[in-house]
Amino acid sequence: MMEAALGVAIVPSLAASMLSDTLTLVPLRPRLERRLVLTGPTTRPWHPNVTAIRDLCEQHGALTPAG
Repeated sequence: MMEAALGVAIVPSLAASMLSDTLTLVPLRPRLERRLVLTGPTTRPWHPNVTAIRDLCEQHGALTPAG
């Protein structure tokens, strides 16, 4: 619908790679941020997907240890 110039849509920036070259993302203000809380069992390993998200957060300095 957006390519047909029938309106606007609010989409996350993660969708940018899926947009055609005829569409443009315009950031909204104010910018919203979310807090992601990762938790898992203490008696067995976490699910590999949770571990991967945790590792990405650590690499980008976005992880704050619980305290």
